Amino acid sequence: MKKSFTRNAFIGLAFIASIVMIYFGINFLKGVNVFKQQHRYYITLDNVERLLVSSPIYLNGFQVGLVNNIRMVSGNPVGFVVGVHFVEKFPIPKDSYMEYSVDVFGSSSVNVVLGSSNQMFQPGDTLRGVKQVGLMDGISEIMPKADAVLGNIDSLLITMNTLLSNPVWEQTMQGIAGTVEQLNRSSQSLNRIIGAVEHDLSAISQNLNDVSGNLKSVSDDLAQLELQKTFSSIDETVENLKSLTAKINSNDNSIGRLMHDPSLHDSLVVTLSSAAQLLENIRQDPDRYLSVRVRLFGR
Repeated sequence: MKKSFTRNAFIGLAFIASIVMIYFGINFLKGVNVFKQQHRYYITLDNVERLLVSSPIYLNGFQVGLVNNIRMVSGNPVGFVVGVHFVEKFPIPKDSYMEYSVDVFGSSSVNVVLGSSNQMFQPGDTLRGVKQVGLMDGISEIMPKADAVLGNIDSLLITMNTLLSNPVWEQTMQGIAGTVEQLNRSSQSLNRIIGAVEHDLSAISQNLNDVSGNLKSVSDDLAQLELQKTFSSIDETVENLKSLTAKINSNDNSIGRLMHDPSLHDSLVVTLSSAAQLLENIRQDPDRYLSVRVRLFGR
């Protein structure tokens, strides 16, 4: 009898121990420390997407609690109440709120945003909750646009495939290849021309130096000429010409009278005419004039 009682007591203790272990194990998995006082608050949300039980709660990067449970309280509009347990006791102003976010890996967390009010929340009160717009939300908004872009890309790829499969494309590429080849040959010719010019550049430079030296020598010779004396001689000659022209235009000299007095001109003409007749008579009848000479000398 005693042995049977001991065995039943052992089974009972083992059952109780199992229940205790299950309780602590469940709370441990939830992140609840049953040996530490919990401060319960509630959050109202209209969207709890990806928010999970046991999601951590942070205050300025320090974990202060966990999400305990999530339940829906209304259907139209949909509303949720999230129970949270704080393991750290700290004052929460009345204008504080909580926001939860989801990272790129799908893990959710809640951040306590403290206000500045002098009135404080008490354990059991309900705080306002908001959902922070994160990267995943942006991706969900971008996805419809991305689908449209992918559709356009698909159409573009089909068009490019059709274009590339067209024989005209191959002919075009061959034409481009020929053009590039011609450009290469032109570039080689240009390089040869440049090489020839570079080869003759020293001779051209020497010729330019010689020409420059000759120009400098001519300039020096011009600088050494007595230009002032030359100009003075030219001025004197011009003055003499002016004086000669004035005398020719004047009646005070023979040349002027000859130029302006017709009687002198006529006398000269008559004299020259008489002389010409005399010479003509002498040529025609020289004996006459010779006899006169003999008579003159015979006396």
